[in-house]
Amino acid sequence: MALANRINVVGADELARIHEATVQVLETTGVEFKSDEALALFRQNGAEVDGHRVKIPRSLLEKSLESAPSSITLWGRDKETTVTLGEGQSRTHVEPSNGCVFTHDMERGRRASSMSDLIDFFKLAHQSPVCTISGAIPVEPNDVPPEERPLRIFFETLKHTTKPLKRNVQPAREIEEMFAMYELAAGKGFLADHPAIYASVNPLSPLAFDTEPIETIMTYARHNQPVTVLSCALAGISAPMSLLGAAVLQNAEILSGLVLSQMVTPGAGVIYAPATAVPNMMTAQYVTGSPESHLINIVNLQMALELYHLPTRTMAGLNDAKVPDAQAGFETMQNLMQCMLGGAHVINECLGVLDSIMTNSFEKFIMDEEMISRVLRFMEGVNGIHTDLSAELIDTIGPQGSFLMHPTTMKNCRTAWRPTVSDWNNHEKWEKQGEEDAMVRANRIYKERLAACPESTLEPELERDLSAFVEKHLG
Repeated sequence: MALANRINVVGADELARIHEATVQVLETTGVEFKSDEALALFRQNGAEVDGHRVKIPRSLLEKSLESAPSSITLWGRDKETTVTLGEGQSRTHVEPSNGCVFTHDMERGRRASSMSDLIDFFKLAHQSPVCTISGAIPVEPNDVPPEERPLRIFFETLKHTTKPLKRNVQPAREIEEMFAMYELAAGKGFLADHPAIYASVNPLSPLAFDTEPIETIMTYARHNQPVTVLSCALAGISAPMSLLGAAVLQNAEILSGLVLSQMVTPGAGVIYAPATAVPNMMTAQYVTGSPESHLINIVNLQMALELYHLPTRTMAGLNDAKVPDAQAGFETMQNLMQCMLGGAHVINECLGVLDSIMTNSFEKFIMDEEMISRVLRFMEGVNGIHTDLSAELIDTIGPQGSFLMHPTTMKNCRTAWRPTVSDWNNHEKWEKQGEEDAMVRANRIYKERLAACPESTLEPELERDLSAFVEKHLG
């Protein structure tokens, strides 16, 4: 989508005011960093450090923003899957959902997730026509001991996709092990000049970073791998109730993480990721379906795109429905439209997610693909054959004629967008074909996809080497 056609909710003057308020917060209030190594870096770079509190001067912020790249190329092990995010790119890229505890399908309902469920979500993501970035942890495998999950999950990630990868916060030791595994699969030294994995790092709102997020930022920067700083503050709880006040706090959190990354390695990739929400203030519970939440996040997307020129990412396909019903549909489409048209280069929590990110649904994964595909087609706008004004053709056909069998129609009709789950047949044909609703069709499609998916993307010898690496480091 052209930059001029994005959704904007504030003007240039408001963006400047938010930036100045952010500078005030960083210089006057400061941000807590629970890491002696990080604190030492801030001191060396001219920040005021008092205990864990760091006050970041304008000059250090501006220097860091200047060095952060405006676009990032993310490599897949299969080079054909490589993507570029950021300035000059109009495509919205999609990654799987992350962090769900439960799995849902129409036969078994909601249940504790297993490694088998996780592998099936990896397979669907690898085959998905809209999912361009894989990895993450679509569901937590509750049948695997927590201490074994990081390496076992990453082994299954490498086994089931060759796309660029998203990972989560980890201690530095686990990150080093993961990078070593990746280079077993992609080749020694690959990561030094191929950004291929990014980690999503959450501040501890308001205005703090815990030890593992800091280790993640610093370790990824040292290895030339990007991070995405994802602020998930709750307006009225861990951020001001004011929408613009929440945008200021969120901006300060994201930019302070960016500064840390740039102090470690100037030019390291940082993806700006607003994900603040307006909760249910009757219960103080996190909810994802409020239309107000993304008013905050679109403001921050504007900050990243118009002032800072950074790649952007946000959580988009969320909803608070418990099953793939009408609520799941309208909240998901609301959030997808807001975030994608708001300028996010990457969206997450948008393939299968239900119940405020507690549950991942196989059927909804397929439904979400179609919803995302609809928005992507809208964002493409009027292009290609559709820019032909066709005056001569209209003259040829004339009044009360038909364009149906004309060669131009026959040539171009197959390029028209079509759904994967929605039914466009008339009622009689729908009845003859079994009266399937969208849930039943999605159930059939995901099972067909899984049945057709290869059991591994790795050569047998390489798979054995990676399995041995995992067992050695767990044993």
